Amino acid sequence: MFRTVYLLTCLCALSEETFFENKVITTIRHGIEKNLEYIDNNYEKMNVDCLFGVVLSTVTKYMLDYNIWERNIKYRYNQLDKFSRTPDLRILADIFLHQNFNNGPPSTDFCLQDIVNLTTVLDSNKCFINNYCWNKYYVYDKQASGYTLTHKLLLLQLAKARKCIINKHQYEVRIKQLCSLIFAEVFNGDYFDVIDDMFDLFLEEIILCGYEGYADFLKNKWLFYILKTQRPTGCFPAILKDNLKTRIKRNTNILEDGCADHTTGLGVAVLALHYNFIIKENIINLE
Repeated sequence: MFRTVYLLTCLCALSEETFFENKVITTIRHGIEKNLEYIDNNYEKMNVDCLFGVVLSTVTKYMLDYNIWERNIKYRYNQLDKFSRTPDLRILADIFLHQNFNNGPPSTDFCLQDIVNLTTVLDSNKCFINNYCWNKYYVYDKQASGYTLTHKLLLLQLAKARKCIINKHQYEVRIKQLCSLIFAEVFNGDYFDVIDDMFDLFLEEIILCGYEGYADFLKNKWLFYILKTQRPTGCFPAILKDNLKTRIKRNTNILEDGCADHTTGLGVAVLALHYNFIIKENIINLE
C-alpha cells in the first residue's frame, strides 16, 4: 500500500542522485514519507481525493489509473499573464465573499464522472461534456474564483488525460488563462498575508497548475511554508486559524486529530511536485 500511494504522488519524479541542496531534498522526502505513513495508518478514513494525492480528486477507480496521469513535466518560467502579479484585494474578496462551495447541480464529481463514463476505452476520441456541466463551468460562470476556477482546470486536464481529442493550441491558451487567474489568487493571498485562510485551496492551486509546468507556483518561500504547516504525524490540518474564515472543501473529511483527508492528500502531491522540480531542474525557485 505504501509503495502504491508513493507512486501515485511522485508525479514521475526523477530518481537520479544529485548533490544539489541535499538538505532541502531530504526535508521534502521526509515530509512525503511521514505523510504517506499517516495516510497508510488512516487508510479507511480517507476519501479517494486523499489517496490520489488530489492531483485529480473524485469518486471513480478510472481516475486513479496512474498511467493516464503519468507525464514528463516540462517546466516553464515567467509565462503567466502579467496581471497575475498585480496586488488587488478584490481578487481575494471574490474568494472569501462570493465563493459558494455548494452552488447547485451539477457537482464537479458528477461532471468528472461523466467524462470518465464516456471514455472507458483510452483511445483518441471525440468527447462530449454534459450540457449542464458545460453551461455551469464554461458558459454562465465567466467570473469564477476559488474551487470553481480550479475545477474548470481539472475538467480540462481529465479530458486530456482520458485521450479526448483537444486542439493542442487551444488547450495551451486556455490552461494559461486559467493558471494566470489562479496565480493571481495565490499571489494576492501571499501579498495580503491570508494564505492561512485559504490553505486547502492554495495547495490545490499549486498542484494543478504546477502539474502543467508553471514554475511560478513552485517558490521556495511557499515550499517551506507548507513544510512548516505539516504536523509531526505527517498530515495537514483542516484549519490553520479562524475556522470561520478558513476555506474548506465541502466534501472534506475532518479526522479526530483535526487533520483533513483532502488537505493531506494535496500536501503530499505538492511536496512530490516540488521534489520533481528540484531534482529535474536542479534549481530552487527563490523568487
